[in-house]
Amino acid sequence: MDNFLKLNIEKQFAVIGDSHGCYYELKELIEKIWDKYGKDTFIISVGDNIDRGDYNLDTLNYCIELFERGKFVEVQSNHMDKFVRWLKGNKVKVSFGLQKTVNEFNSLPKSIQDKLREKILSYWEKLPLYIIVNNNTVIAHAGIKDEDIGKTSKKVRKFVLYGAVTGRYLENGFPERLDWTKWRKVNEQSPKIIYGHQVFEEPYINNKAYGIDTGCVLGNKLTAYLPKIDKFEFVKAKKQYYSFEEK
Repeated sequence: MDNFLKLNIEKQFAVIGDSHGCYYELKELIEKIWDKYGKDTFIISVGDNIDRGDYNLDTLNYCIELFERGKFVEVQSNHMDKFVRWLKGNKVKVSFGLQKTVNEFNSLPKSIQDKLREKILSYWEKLPLYIIVNNNTVIAHAGIKDEDIGKTSKKVRKFVLYGAVTGRYLENGFPERLDWTKWRKVNEQSPKIIYGHQVFEEPYINNKAYGIDTGCVLGNKLTAYLPKIDKFEFVKAKKQYYSFEEK
């Protein structure tokens, strides 16, 4: 759904950064959270759970299973959006890690491909553009401007999926990004905004915005943030699965 979701969560909840096909790290981090904070801790993902890693479809199937059990939800993200467009037969450039996911999918028997395509497309239709929790926390894949919270449009969606970009491209082909958190004017009523997309070595906190993509797929670690108690949890990457030299 190209809409946002409002949730009231009385129990504990954790927001997990981009896993990019790091299935074992994602599973380990979620189980660590459930062991430490209770099995009813709700999990929210900032998206990008596929591409670049070695276990993209395992990771996606795991997310769908948790979603169907009512224990998990993820927001829309640019990598998932691109894979869905590929599944629908649209013309997309298979690069920046998407090739790994496509190869996994194409290696499956045709009958399994058809069932999985239907399953993934159905799941995608249920994912919100962004999530507002308890009116004080917003989860959006690449971030969101304060004035756009509670709104949807093509312009809002573009920012939520891709963040702030200059329109120029770096030598490795990636778009040049801007730190949108520097523009936030915050006060006591301003919500926390938790996002991924932009890779940091450690969680990046600025103006009540929390960047939690800590490059697990690049060999660093997978990060979770628990907004209610202002705590982070981490799982170290088991190896480096991808480098930005790969396209």
